[in-house]
Amino acid sequence: MGRHEEIVAESPRSWRTRNVWAFSLSSLFSDWGHEMFTALLPGFLTGLGAPAIALGLTEGISNFAQAWSALWGGRVNDRGDKRHAWLVVGYILTGLKALAALVFWWPWLVAIRTVAWLGRGARGPIRNAYIAEDVPAQHLGKAYGLRESFDTAGALLGPLTAAILVAFFRPRTLIALTAIPAAITVLMILRVRKMPVRQQVRQSALAEIDWPIRFRRYRTATLAFAAGYLAPTFFILRVWRSGIVVGPVSAHTLALLLYTLHNAVYAVAAYPVGRAADRRPGKTLLMTGYAIWTAAVIGFALNHGALGVWIVLFAATGLSTAIIEVGQKMVTVGVTPELARGRGLGQIAFVTGVGQLVASVVMGGIWSITTAQWAFGIEAALAFAGLLLMMRAIGSDA
Repeated sequence: MGRHEEIVAESPRSWRTRNVWAFSLSSLFSDWGHEMFTALLPGFLTGLGAPAIALGLTEGISNFAQAWSALWGGRVNDRGDKRHAWLVVGYILTGLKALAALVFWWPWLVAIRTVAWLGRGARGPIRNAYIAEDVPAQHLGKAYGLRESFDTAGALLGPLTAAILVAFFRPRTLIALTAIPAAITVLMILRVRKMPVRQQVRQSALAEIDWPIRFRRYRTATLAFAAGYLAPTFFILRVWRSGIVVGPVSAHTLALLLYTLHNAVYAVAAYPVGRAADRRPGKTLLMTGYAIWTAAVIGFALNHGALGVWIVLFAATGLSTAIIEVGQKMVTVGVTPELARGRGLGQIAFVTGVGQLVASVVMGGIWSITTAQWAFGIEAALAFAGLLLMMRAIGSDA
């Protein structure tokens, strides 16, 4: 490597590539629409006369579809066959969630969201592999953290937009409006520079991989924890059904504002967490995130309506989500063979989605037949079991 190349590699700005910015901006608008939709989903389902299990099925089936397509997307990435085209298609499919505005029977909502989440899953491993290939290893945490911070800035704008506009427009109209940020997202993603796949990676993609034992243990622990990694829509529904009213603010609006807080903490924390990931082992961050999440879910089980406690709990889930999302990517890259990085990212996304399918169905089912306290309590137990497994899996390796 020449002197000029060394300077470029060591430059503190060298990680802010065109692709990092393109993915960051596309994430901003994509999550703006996504989180606006997510914030409106519990109320929209209730308006359709759907029970709590409908939310569990909507989240679970679409998350499983996302997981399956992420597994496929990882293979597409490593083979390199039209991976850039599939990246764009993935973002286009995600925008189709705006069609839910046409639905009057909740099972159709499951179908539309599932198609949209197939797009989310397929694009994820390709996007994460692009960043890993485009950024020097010593700056990878910051790059992932920057994208997460833009992603969550959009996640902050989404529920905030919903909370402001829900007093003036029907949820159905607001869901239709998510087509606007979706269209801007596609324009942003067209700015991504194509990344060629190395020939060694292409050849490796055609062969079976002998996955290291630490990767297999990590994959199992990720699956176990994901069974307690609830979709935030359950937190929104928990506050809404608590019936809490603060002055003129209804429980529904309060739930949207608290979810906005969740995303605000996530947005603020994501980049500092990424910087920390470049200096500390990813395993330390990941297990810290797991521990905070588990404690927060216990809090959702025990709280009976105290506003101050809701505020703390939503902030805690926002912080732990930022830590988990960045930490998981860093650990995955660290324990995955370089020539199978796309497939490794895809497999972890897959088992996460499978676990979240279990979490959503268990949560929705138990809540429908018993109480929210029992449902959140069981989910907290599953998350704690995942934490223990992860401590054993990567405590001394990753």
